[in-house]
Amino acid sequence: MPPTRSVLLLAGVGVAAGFLSALFGVGGGVIVVPALVLLLRFDSKSATATSLAAIGITAIAGTFSFSLFDHVHWDSAALVGLPALAGSIAGVQLQERISSKALTRLFALFIVAVAVILFLE
Repeated sequence: MPPTRSVLLLAGVGVAAGFLSALFGVGGGVIVVPALVLLLRFDSKSATATSLAAIGITAIAGTFSFSLFDHVHWDSAALVGLPALAGSIAGVQLQERISSKALTRLFALFIVAVAVILFLE
């Protein structure tokens, strides 16, 4: 079990990720990975893997909650989600070939690019 400060930080990251995930559809990559790297000093690979495990729990809860309001398009979810399985396996394979430092930089560039695109829309 991590020290108390780490437990509190992890719980705080979890609350923020769950809230933002439900509000905006983001959480794992945008909130959890940077928080684990910056606040808890995880390396990028461990942060990514831990985030995916945590977001799986969040995704189940969010899916259930949104399904109560009939907001889930199950056919579209399957058409996105099933191919995403292959993409996630390929992503893990590629990540294993990249250093954590390079991965962090690529992630930062990705986040900046998305921010610029959203800002310009």
